[in-house]
Amino acid sequence: VYGLPEDGARSTAARLGVHLSHRTAALQHGWGVLHSPDQPEAIASRTRRIPQPAELDLRFRTVTADELGLRTTRPLRTVIDCARDLPLPEALAVADSALRSGLVTVDELLRTALPRTGRSAARRVLDLASAESANPFESGLRALAIEATDVGWVAQQTITVRDGTVLHADVGCAGVRVALEADSHEFHRSRKDVREDCWRLNEMTIAGWVVLRFAWEHVMFNPDWVREVIAWVVRQRVSYCSSLSA
Repeated sequence: VYGLPEDGARSTAARLGVHLSHRTAALQHGWGVLHSPDQPEAIASRTRRIPQPAELDLRFRTVTADELGLRTTRPLRTVIDCARDLPLPEALAVADSALRSGLVTVDELLRTALPRTGRSAARRVLDLASAESANPFESGLRALAIEATDVGWVAQQTITVRDGTVLHADVGCAGVRVALEADSHEFHRSRKDVREDCWRLNEMTIAGWVVLRFAWEHVMFNPDWVREVIAWVVRQRVSYCSSLSA
């Protein structure tokens, strides 16, 4: 087996005869992830008797005959493994990225048979997966919103403002009219960006939406606060909507 010396993960997988998996496999497929793993993630057949290597996060799993000889799990299996084993924000970021890439389809996610272990968690991720999320940042924000409340959150929520323009919030719930914006410096550099962003926020507010804005650092490093803020606002909105209908 030949490889470049800097490709440590693939070299280790080849040396041990294991499969790169989970987020490491996702990165090999060219997908985005919310957090890169501290160590390369891999799976080995349950029938193997090898010690846990210090340089890999290795799980022992069923490996089918058609997977023997692979060095990286196939795209669909990569999504399923992440959905079974990783927290919702991490798993959803991979599933959304897989759909955006076209290497995995919605039909495949809906039709695939899932192992018994981790089935309910995996099914939840596969049902929530959406190619509409633009990047792992937005996927992670949507996952935190889902964890925070039991209302329905969707990617690229449509909002029609006064002049008929249709805007798209990064994440939104029409039931409580709350929109979540994943603010990245990449898209807010010039004065024109600032003006357009102010117009967008004000028009969404006039249309009856509460708009919450979160920076990349909030989602990546302070998820408990993000969930707390979203849950608090949703509770207030549910109470407000209930008072209006009373």
